[in-house]
Amino acid sequence: MSEMEVTEGQLLSQDFGVGGPPAAAEIPLTPVDSGKTPDILAAEIRTIKNQTGRMLFANAIEVGRRLTEAKAKLPHGSWGEYLKNEVDYSPSQAQNLMRVFREYGSDQQSLFGGEAKSQTFGNLTYSKALSLLAIPDEEERERFAVENDVEHMSVRELNEVLKARNEAEEKAAAAEDAARSLRQEAERLREELADQDRVYKAKLTAADVEMTEANRKVREAQEALEKQREKAQRLQDALSEANTSAQAAEEEHTRLAQELEELRSRPAEADTAAVEAARQAAIAEMTEKVDKAKDAKKKAEEKRRAAEESLEAAQKELVGLKAKGPEVRELTQEEKDALTAEAVNKVKAESAEQLQGLEKKLAAADPNVAEFKVRFTSWQEEYQKMVEVLGRIAQVDEGRADKLRQAVKAALEQMTTP
Repeated sequence: MSEMEVTEGQLLSQDFGVGGPPAAAEIPLTPVDSGKTPDILAAEIRTIKNQTGRMLFANAIEVGRRLTEAKAKLPHGSWGEYLKNEVDYSPSQAQNLMRVFREYGSDQQSLFGGEAKSQTFGNLTYSKALSLLAIPDEEERERFAVENDVEHMSVRELNEVLKARNEAEEKAAAAEDAARSLRQEAERLREELADQDRVYKAKLTAADVEMTEANRKVREAQEALEKQREKAQRLQDALSEANTSAQAAEEEHTRLAQELEELRSRPAEADTAAVEAARQAAIAEMTEKVDKAKDAKKKAEEKRRAAEESLEAAQKELVGLKAKGPEVRELTQEEKDALTAEAVNKVKAESAEQLQGLEKKLAAADPNVAEFKVRFTSWQEEYQKMVEVLGRIAQVDEGRADKLRQAVKAALEQMTTP
């Protein structure tokens, strides 16, 4: 006995309280020969089974309708006794039947029995309808039934597809959770990058301030250097002037000293006292001039030495200012950029690598991709089975097998065409 027959029989027994299929002892041991082939008999059996299943489904809707109405009219607390004594249903059996009515039943009763609210559901058997209740949303349930041609599936095949669908949804949900976590991590990383960017911009601003201060120092140093050069030049001019004055004083002193010596060395003239007095007066006058020239020479020499000392000090200060120049020189734009660019680029490169890794994880965690992977794996298994069946067909009829291969090829091309 197939799973379909066991399931329908169990449902007849469990949910409707009837005996189910006849016992083996009641089946005639010698069946009547109708002259039909086993294939024809199998097709008729499947037709009867499907008709029975649809009838069972329609009856389940109407039983559920009446159970729902009865429960609404019964006093509180009497439902269990009513089920046991009046209709011989367990609470779980009644719950199944009422749920079938709520989910599938039409609002209006038919003179010809129960009807489903949708033709798609109306062609189902009771057991398939129960299995489809695993999909809670009505529109999604109907779309699933149409897309998967549930009407022509066995209950076992339907349950396998539903199981695969549930697994895909669970994986998709897990993937969505993972994607959400990754998106949060990516957002955190972006915020961290923004904070780092602000920090480095602040550093760059500080570098600009430092550059401005350095430029100011450079200008001040250049101005001081220029002033010192001017001072040194003035001192150099003063020294030259002092040297000239000292030389003139030296020459004047020498000349006057020689004249004084000549006056003193002249022989005294005894003829008149007046002449001698005049000579002595000249000597005195010349002596005074020599003394003044000597003082002038001394002052000129002192002025020259002071000028030399001042010039030497100015030159030392000038050398010192020149030596300090490289410490306060103006930085180039490349040196300025290097203060932060290297660190910023390093952080950006590391962060870009992290973001790239997160984006790959996000792509892998996409629920649609996860569902596709599940369905692709299932398709691969079915494709392998198709190849095996085609091999068996080819052993009997190569022409027919080739046509089937062409059909598969056309379907694959249609699927891969954008």
